[in-house]
Amino acid sequence: MAAPDPPSSKSPEPTNSNGGSTPPETSSAIVVLGAGEAGTAVLHTLNDAGLAGDVTLIEPSSYHYEQPKWVKVGTAGMKKEDTRSSKHATIPTPVTWIRERVAEIDPDVQTVTTDDDTTIGYDHLVVALGIETLWERIRDLRPNLGTHGICSVYGYSQAEKAWEMIRDFPGGRAIFTIPSTPHKGGSAPWLVLRRAASLWREHGVRDQTTLFLAVADPAHLKGDTFEELLRHRDDEDDLHVYTGYDLVNVRPEAHEAVFSVQKGASTSRNVLPYDLLHIVPPMRPPALLEQSGLAYRDGAMRGYLEVHPESLQHKRFSNVFGVGDALGIKGVKTGERAQEQACTVVQALEHRLSKHP
Repeated sequence: MAAPDPPSSKSPEPTNSNGGSTPPETSSAIVVLGAGEAGTAVLHTLNDAGLAGDVTLIEPSSYHYEQPKWVKVGTAGMKKEDTRSSKHATIPTPVTWIRERVAEIDPDVQTVTTDDDTTIGYDHLVVALGIETLWERIRDLRPNLGTHGICSVYGYSQAEKAWEMIRDFPGGRAIFTIPSTPHKGGSAPWLVLRRAASLWREHGVRDQTTLFLAVADPAHLKGDTFEELLRHRDDEDDLHVYTGYDLVNVRPEAHEAVFSVQKGASTSRNVLPYDLLHIVPPMRPPALLEQSGLAYRDGAMRGYLEVHPESLQHKRFSNVFGVGDALGIKGVKTGERAQEQACTVVQALEHRLSKHP
């Protein structure tokens, strides 16, 4: 059973009123922003509940990407095309699909505006915009990704190039990084390391390889995934774990990785040579979330959607909910968790719609 709505200074009741501004061109009882794994889970759960008839989806991409499978592309040679499918096959038929990009959210007047200046009103909003990879935050990375031993499974095309580098690696120093920001994929960084090491063992080059795991935030070494890492270090007994190491620069020609190193209150720089460098890039939600006033304004979760961790309901706008990677809550960001969140949100929407049919 859904929890009752918490008190809020800004808790608009469902309405199609646009606050006296330009009326929206269309409106829906429920508007869903984004159709990645989390958004798609919400749509299917709404459809199963018989609530998809008055739902509008705003999503520009014609393709659905099964991003967790990019680990298999990069470490087992799975074809990248097998991780992509048409969104027509994943969006329930009753849903109205607007194939445009979200440009602005105005929770005060309950509207969303797209990059084509289409304005959609909503009674309830579900934010499933995900998080973006910020390759440019690492100096000299973007133009050199996929060359000079630099790779990542965090991208449709990049994962395929990562497979070529990991498959053909002759041995040497292999560095795997985890950024200071929250990252999607949960255990993906660790899975890449473990599967790469296993492949190199099969290829007879594991004994010529030294493994390094550079973790920017020591908190990433807590939780089931990394506790497992520490328990099974005998599998990779030469694994060197460096905490407080945040990748800030690559020097491709020299095969060097430059890290900002945080130890207590002191910050320094350290340069590590590499033969293979697998990078998990920094990530953050789309800037429009912060601009909308729906995100945390400061702190560790700045830019992430400000929701109650149990109900996933916005703390200041009670008709706004969130699912997926853009949520400002603790815990790993995985597809399994997104499925659970979709059920929580749809239960809350059923409760609210029963009160305001």
